Formats: sequence, C-alpha cells, structure tokens
Amino acid sequence: MGMDVIGKKPSTEEGKYFRNNVWWWRPLAGYCCEVAPEITSKCTYWQSNDGDGLGKRDAIKLADVLQKEIESGRTLSFQRRYTSAQEMTANEPCPICAGTGTRLPVPHRGAGDPKTTGIKCNGCDGNGTRRPYSTDYPFDVENVQKFVAFLRGCGGFQIC
Repeated sequence: MGMDVIGKKPSTEEGKYFRNNVWWWRPLAGYCCEVAPEITSKCTYWQSNDGDGLGKRDAIKLADVLQKEIESGRTLSFQRRYTSAQEMTANEPCPICAGTGTRLPVPHRGAGDPKTTGIKCNGCDGNGTRRPYSTDYPFDVENVQKFVAFLRGCGGFQIC
C-alpha cells in the first residue's frame, strides 16, 4: 500500500505527484507533524489516503519549515536518532511460530513442535525471533527534500 499525494494545481513537474509506500510515508508524515504542528494540524488524516491535505499557502509554509530544518542540520540529526533507535530496538518473539522456530505443516497455522514437525519457520528463519515491524519504517533527509520539492510546486495537495 502506498500514499499517493496529488498536487491540486501543480506548477512544476515535481508538484504533480509524490508517492511513498506506507513504510516511508508514516515517518515522513509524523516528522512533518512534529516540526510544523500549527500547519499540519489543518490536515486531519495524514496517515490515511482519504483525500485530506493542505491548500497552496500551507503547502508552501510547510515546505519552508522543512527546508529550514534540513538546512539547519536538524533533519539529519533526527534521521540519525531515528535510525539509532530502530537499530537498538530488541527483537521480538516471532508471531508465526510463537518463538519456537518451527511451524505446523501447511495448511495448519501456529507454532510447531521442534521434536515432531521439524518445519523451519519462514517468518523468523527458524530463529524464534524477528525484527519488530516498527523497524520497517525508514526515514531519511533525501525523502524529506523530495517532499519539499513537491510541496513548492503542488498548489495544494490531497493524500489519496
């Protein structure tokens, strides 16, 4: 699933369309809401694709705030902290095999008995743990910069 952000009255090629899959969009939208809450509060549904968005003036204001954050180095600092927090997050028990490392044979679901089934879990590669889903959401300065370019030329936008 992805978030298609459509320019309402684009004046540049970049302003026509901005797309992030859900993994990239959630941290980007969250970052925007964190650094510019007075602007982003005018869009209620940042995390859904129901057509909410911002008008032209607010899109440009958001672009200005984000660009200042990038130029100050705060976005890079945020990226480093964000990535570090992801790396430091502990593994969790595999939800497919309940941490056993084996699973029941198809078509059954659930944890297998390592002594009887011997089918290695494909959810954790037989380790019994996996990285938490929260670590699947990347964030980087380059994506923010691309969003700034979109915002400057979109003439307002809708998240579809």
